[in-house]
Amino acid sequence: MSRKEITMEIEYNASDVNEALNEIGELARAEAEQWDYLPKPPRKLKKRDHIFLKIFLPMLLLFVAAFCFSARAVFGKGWLKNIFDPQEPGVKFTLPIAELPQLDEELYQPDGRYTVEGVFEAVSPSIVTIESFSEESAFSAFGQGSGVIMSADGYILTNAHVIADADLSIRVRLKDGTEYSATVIGSDTKSDIAIIKIGAKDLPAAQFGDSDSVKQGEQVVAIGSPAGLEGSITTGIVSGVDRMIKVEAANISMSCIQIDAAINPGNSGGALINMWGQVIGITSSKLDAVEYDNIGFAIETSAAEPIIEQLMENGKVLGRPKIGITFYETSEARAEYYGTPAGLEIVEVSPDCDIANTELQPGDFITKMNGVPVFSSDDVYEIILGLKPGDEVTATVVRMVPVNPRDPLSETADVEFEIRFKLMEDTGEFVVEDTEE
Repeated sequence: MSRKEITMEIEYNASDVNEALNEIGELARAEAEQWDYLPKPPRKLKKRDHIFLKIFLPMLLLFVAAFCFSARAVFGKGWLKNIFDPQEPGVKFTLPIAELPQLDEELYQPDGRYTVEGVFEAVSPSIVTIESFSEESAFSAFGQGSGVIMSADGYILTNAHVIADADLSIRVRLKDGTEYSATVIGSDTKSDIAIIKIGAKDLPAAQFGDSDSVKQGEQVVAIGSPAGLEGSITTGIVSGVDRMIKVEAANISMSCIQIDAAINPGNSGGALINMWGQVIGITSSKLDAVEYDNIGFAIETSAAEPIIEQLMENGKVLGRPKIGITFYETSEARAEYYGTPAGLEIVEVSPDCDIANTELQPGDFITKMNGVPVFSSDDVYEIILGLKPGDEVTATVVRMVPVNPRDPLSETADVEFEIRFKLMEDTGEFVVEDTEE
């Protein structure tokens, strides 16, 4: 018998043995079932169900889905992208010249200008509603305003006060009802101008016009969302041009267009438009004199443009000088009535500014700067407007000193002296005007 045949016979016999052993084992297990004291054969273990997988995981998925749905409802489209990929300044930018739509013939005046209906149809898609949300009120907007689409890729011009304190989110709603989450590119509270951006494309950008060519008496249109009434339009005439108006709670004046069209809270950040369909101003309800009837103001686009460019590139306005003083305005009439010098009565001197290194102290009066009399923050602004941080300014100061030093209530004499200080870069306040008496 060959080796191969012997191997096959052994393997065959081993297979028979294993089969016999299995049969004997089954008989033994069947016999053992009849006796309680004998160990029972092991059974197949049943897998235990994971409570987490059956209960908590579905609940977690449901919570995530509900959160995403709620966040989309509150913040608008693109909220998640804004968290992980926020937009930053750094864009070289000039106001683009957008194309205006061609409308039906009845929406034009004989000279080619739009009718009021035509202006609304042509420009209203470029005006958005902006809602601001804070951490204290996540599901209810604490502030609302308007904005103007500057470019097709989502840059929007508005007022700084519209988005101020929006520490949770900013939601932008287009005319068609689509909502987007916005990020702040830059904001300047002094000029009340801000730029935000939404993650959208092919938006209907507005066309900006030359505000310097605006004439008194010409018809204009304002579009915005006053009192939450979205897409509202008012019309009127230009009552005045080149009005230097202060932004509320700020201390510099902006060149504005005065109009008799109604401007109310919610209009802020919206557009003032000429009858050619061009944006010539940014309306604001935070400009001085809004308590009077039939007087409204819009920041001229020519005044806003350099600020817009800096916000787009730097996120803030650079190179703006400041002095570092808080003061009361004292006119000549008021000074005569109270028996004080006319000028700026110093309330506080900022310790981090160069002027703090001079003899100036609270209670003094600055009467001149660089030889020019000053009575208000506008006077100061005009003097340093052409200067830059680091430039030196000379100021004339008058101090009221008691004639009898031992008796503070005795008559006073005016002591005049000069101080020299360098302007600082304005990263916060320019000058603070305190109007309390």
